[in-house]
Amino acid sequence: MQRKMHGRRLPAIADVLRRIGMDDSEIVAALERAERALQRIERSLSHRQPPVMRDEELRAKVREVVEELDELIRQAAA
Repeated sequence: MQRKMHGRRLPAIADVLRRIGMDDSEIVAALERAERALQRIERSLSHRQPPVMRDEELRAKVREVVEELDELIRQAAA
């Protein structure tokens, strides 16, 4: 019997799951969950800012915090 493969990235896993005794509906459900998880990961990665932008934002925040600390130190020393 030919089984329909779900999930464009995980077709080989169906053979493994079949060997350990999972029925078709379990295989389909597992592959669909894995495919959805991969899609969520891809969406998340596509929304990430490039490292350069994140680095600059982090540097700006650090500068701001250091300036505030410097001011607090000056006030404490006065």
